[in-house]
Amino acid sequence: MHDKQELFDKEGKSRGYYSSKNRVNDLTGKEWVFWTRSVITKPYPPNIGHKKRSQHGGQKPPELCRDIISVFTKENDIVLDPLMGVGGTLLGASLCNRNAVGIEINQKWIDLYHEVCHDEQISSSETICSDALSALQSMSSRTIDMIFTDVPYYRMDRARRSTGRYKKHDEEAKETPASKLSVFNEIDYESESQWLDEMEKILTAAAVMLKPDGYMAVFIGDMYYNNEYHCLSALLANRLQNRENLVWKANLIWYDVSKKLHLYGYQYSYIPSMIHQNILIFRKEISLKNGAGPVDAKTNERN
Repeated sequence: MHDKQELFDKEGKSRGYYSSKNRVNDLTGKEWVFWTRSVITKPYPPNIGHKKRSQHGGQKPPELCRDIISVFTKENDIVLDPLMGVGGTLLGASLCNRNAVGIEINQKWIDLYHEVCHDEQISSSETICSDALSALQSMSSRTIDMIFTDVPYYRMDRARRSTGRYKKHDEEAKETPASKLSVFNEIDYESESQWLDEMEKILTAAAVMLKPDGYMAVFIGDMYYNNEYHCLSALLANRLQNRENLVWKANLIWYDVSKKLHLYGYQYSYIPSMIHQNILIFRKEISLKNGAGPVDAKTNERN
């Protein structure tokens, strides 16, 4: 037990035992086990400037970002978000004492992020107003401990909801309401392939900066569009696999309890209500010279 220390939260409750051999994060063994679950069902309240950040349409709960960042980094590590939007990743990094760098092409969203930081008395992180690829290429000599981003969805912010009319029992038929999701992506990609090409370029350029054995986490939602299911998460994961030594390690499922269910295709065709998002987890694994193999997961030693 010489290498282990019991840690306590602010209320004096035991967090479990932390090992000095932990090279990945600052979690205790008990906390580590909790976050190895592949489905995240923990509810996250709409706070930390939620009303202002909702203008973007693609924001994520900063406390969820904090929890994910805490799993893959240590205190004072540097987190990069090449597609920062209104800064959910940056806010999450501040909440767990990590440094962060965010890149965003629209100055409006950067200003809104700094405004939320001021309102919430949270220290602002470094922000860069530029298209992601240009910024990443200009800063490629820097080293980043983790990459965490939420990619712009292919057409999801422009896709129409089911057309026609709907009715409830004993009520008059009504027009299907328009989607409340605002258009937050500046680019209208002509095809799914074009979108994949662009995401691959950006995330590969970011991976150049990622330290050896560092992690990349990517929020991405699948979508139902034009009468078929688009598994965007799998398509993107296949594009990134083995680029810049990235190895796909996990697909975490975030069950978003705030999503409302809608009556799609009733009596005609099954259409899913998308109440989850994927968080793709990659690790940059660098093979050692002289024939040394990868790290053994059980012993933390090289084979």
